[in-house]
Amino acid sequence: MVDTPTPVRRTPLLGLLLTIPALLLLCSGYVVPTVRLFWTSLHNARFLKENSEFVGLENYGHLDRFYGTGTLIAVGLGLAAAAVAIVVGGGIAYLAHRSGRVGRRLVWIGFALPLSALASTAVAVAWFLTLTGDSARTYFEHPVAGNFVVALLAAFGLLSGVGAVAYLLVLRAGRRVAVTGGLVALILGASSIALVLQSAAFPLLLRSPRADAPPVLQIYTEAFQTARFGLAAAGSVVLLVVLAILGVLVTAAVVAMQARLVRVENAESGSKPGWTVATAVVGGGVLLFGLFGLGPWLLRLADFGELPDGVAGPIFFTWAPPLVSTVVGVGAAVLAGFGIGGLRPLGTRSHLLLLPFAPWLFVGLAPLMVDAYAHLWRPDSGDNIALAFLRAIPPSSLSIPALVLSAVLFRGLSTQDRPWRAWRTAAPTIGLVALVTWVIQAQDLLWTLLVTVDADYGSLQYWAVRQTSQYAFSRDMDSMVGWMYPIPGWLLVAAAVAVVGVFVLDRLALHTGPEEQPPVA
Repeated sequence: MVDTPTPVRRTPLLGLLLTIPALLLLCSGYVVPTVRLFWTSLHNARFLKENSEFVGLENYGHLDRFYGTGTLIAVGLGLAAAAVAIVVGGGIAYLAHRSGRVGRRLVWIGFALPLSALASTAVAVAWFLTLTGDSARTYFEHPVAGNFVVALLAAFGLLSGVGAVAYLLVLRAGRRVAVTGGLVALILGASSIALVLQSAAFPLLLRSPRADAPPVLQIYTEAFQTARFGLAAAGSVVLLVVLAILGVLVTAAVVAMQARLVRVENAESGSKPGWTVATAVVGGGVLLFGLFGLGPWLLRLADFGELPDGVAGPIFFTWAPPLVSTVVGVGAAVLAGFGIGGLRPLGTRSHLLLLPFAPWLFVGLAPLMVDAYAHLWRPDSGDNIALAFLRAIPPSSLSIPALVLSAVLFRGLSTQDRPWRAWRTAAPTIGLVALVTWVIQAQDLLWTLLVTVDADYGSLQYWAVRQTSQYAFSRDMDSMVGWMYPIPGWLLVAAAVAVVGVFVLDRLALHTGPEEQPPVA
């Protein structure tokens, strides 16, 4: 299978114009906060204190507070997660590919539920409530190993599904499988490590020992418990450097290998019953094990505990503010991706325009939370719902992963059709990316803890943390797990994953290497 020889019509000016909103959001949400964060790290800034003394690199002499055993554990967990995605997910993808259309659809439909289980805080709360029972007291004899295993168990189905999806795209190409598979392994490995280094829900809610906590939790503690903003900023800068290296490495590989997603146009081969049975057996076993890891959460999906003033307000503050940032961030990202990958302002070198975004590809809120909080608007007197809503909108809204994915998608589709017609295939994928981004942002824990001034305007995650903090004193408290990521929402996301996967993504393949016919002016 080769790229069809439809010439790509370049539209240089429009392509560049479409990247402007993303560049503005990049500067305001990532570049400026990074510079301010570095400047803060050179001072002995204290919590909510404007005056601080310049101390140069002194804060960087205390990085052992952030990067020690906890970092090694986090990196180990990231590597283990990547291994699950690559080995288990890749194995399922191979079986499904050999079995044909039926096997691939079994994977898309079967793994839709774990792929949609994005409620990190709700899953962590459910595990906390389960492990603090009398029957689980022995768990706390080895909390570090226990937290490691619990986190990997909870994410096993999701990791396996992501790996299977990624390698199906590689195998569908039918060429340069080893090289393209290596690129996917790099992406999965780097993203797994980056996510674990920034994850706060499990280590915070499962009470990881201070010495063994990941860097993000150490930064949170230094900034908001011991009030050392300058020291926390130094730890954040180092974390940003690590994430920047990972982001540049992955983006450079995507650019150098000319990665692109194209439609599969070859005739579909018939299904092979033997391979289909193997796919069902192996994939089903992995799926059951993944659902077992989600067991504490699944068993509490019907827990709809009561709040002092009802759940309408917390539901609103959980889902409404992230919807704003998702629309803005994903919208700007997709426009830029279309401009870079579809309209090709620099011709075959247009992918070079992804490089300015590369250092922040894997950067979430965690490394920037010290600066975000320092520049957060706070009420002088009473809070109100409008101001609380504006403050609850997550900062750094540009979704850089969505930008890179859009560029890769439009680059491939525009070699097979005119750029504007590529939207027919790209739109469902983009819609799914936006939906997943919204859910992930709505389930974030750190931002709601930082911005909630009045409990009346707290999200469900905020109330869940309060619940777990008080659980030791009152074991009769109602569980709220069912409200945090309701069953209808989970099933809706799962249905979207299955439908888009079967009818759109299953017809895409990941290509690398030179295009059969380069773009023409």
